[in-house]
Amino acid sequence: MILLANGKVITRDPEGIGYLPDGGVVTDGGKIVEVGTTADLKAKYPQAEFVDARGGVIMPGLINAHTHIYSALARGLSIDGYNPTNFYEVLDGQWWYIDRNLDLEATRASAQALVIDSIKQGVTTIFDHHASYGEIPGTLHTIAEESKRLGLRSCLCYEVSDRDGEEKCLQAIQENADFITECEKNKDPMLAAMFGGHALFTISDKTFDRMVEANNGRTGYHIHVSEGMNDVYDSLQNYGRRPIQRLQDHGILGDKTILGHCIHVNTAEMEIIQHTNTMVVNNPESNMGNAIGICPVIQLHKRGILLGMGTDAYTNDMLESIKVARCSQRHNACMPNVGWCEVTDMPVSYTHLTLPTTSRV
Repeated sequence: MILLANGKVITRDPEGIGYLPDGGVVTDGGKIVEVGTTADLKAKYPQAEFVDARGGVIMPGLINAHTHIYSALARGLSIDGYNPTNFYEVLDGQWWYIDRNLDLEATRASAQALVIDSIKQGVTTIFDHHASYGEIPGTLHTIAEESKRLGLRSCLCYEVSDRDGEEKCLQAIQENADFITECEKNKDPMLAAMFGGHALFTISDKTFDRMVEANNGRTGYHIHVSEGMNDVYDSLQNYGRRPIQRLQDHGILGDKTILGHCIHVNTAEMEIIQHTNTMVVNNPESNMGNAIGICPVIQLHKRGILLGMGTDAYTNDMLESIKVARCSQRHNACMPNVGWCEVTDMPVSYTHLTLPTTSRV
């Protein structure tokens, strides 16, 4: 039994005490036993191991619902001739260039860097969306080893895409399938799997069918949706459907699936997301940095759609992302009195997402 106390406790309990200026938390076997004042808990649990918070903040762990381990070592990287003028050039000139050169050793180093920095920032759970087309087989197992060793709860998937040809695409599908099987055989509350897909403009209908077949209903999907307008244009021009409609056609949507970004979804697509009980993850800093727009969080929140906060690996600092999200939502709505409740619900409130199957309870 552990008593972490002598800190400023934020409980986020809407029906109880939300804040204790001098409080603590008692845990036993990884479960919270009681929250209260430091004095009361010391008196009630004298046998507990005391950990002194020394006046620091004690709060629920932050959940990064969309990040990319493959970009963890890219900060400060300079690529000769890289001068993007649109989002596709950002992807092709930087991120795809990086992931095509990642082998298992580089993936392991990237995982170590992101996991350690996440823990330093108060993040206790990540939903990672990985790509390392330089070496695909075994990458999710490698990331899982580092996540478990360093103590970060992780839900992992591999980014399936047609962009590097059929052989690489099939390897990516198999990597997802193998890791899902691994998680099914070796139950671990610190580890889970989803089935990853890059974005609709790099995934054909044939590839979607292959993904669904390989998954066989075992878990949800984690995919970028309408991050840039090229995703919308591609779906309309080549398939006669908007992105969310294509996902619905292939059975990708549902209460186990995460949609990253959703910047350019229209009201009809929002209705589909709502009716399928699918989750949307906002990534404010990355979206602004790439100059691609702002997720319609206010409208999604009004419809009761489950929202999460991600960093897209632009940073691991979730509190910084909260600030940017609030400002960007107010700017987008031209209203200074919106955004606070919608944004602050995201980073820690969706604890009803359970890691083993990423389904809701």
